[in-house]
Amino acid sequence: MIKVSRLDIIKKLVVKEYKAKRPTAAQINAVISKYDLNLYTKDGNYRSKEVMTKAVAKAYKVLR
Repeated sequence: MIKVSRLDIIKKLVVKEYKAKRPTAAQINAVISKYDLNLYTKDGNYRSKEVMTKAVAKAYKVLR
């Protein structure tokens, strides 16, 4: 099992999609919402670890 950082995945996805060395906040937010990598739900509650693990795994598959 590989330990993967959510932030590292976000950075790599931004570079992949926008070819940007220094991405803007709008680009980062777009990637976070597109791949469902939010830390909080829409009502403000913290997302569970299981849900986050699945979302990070999906995003990691896109990078491979």
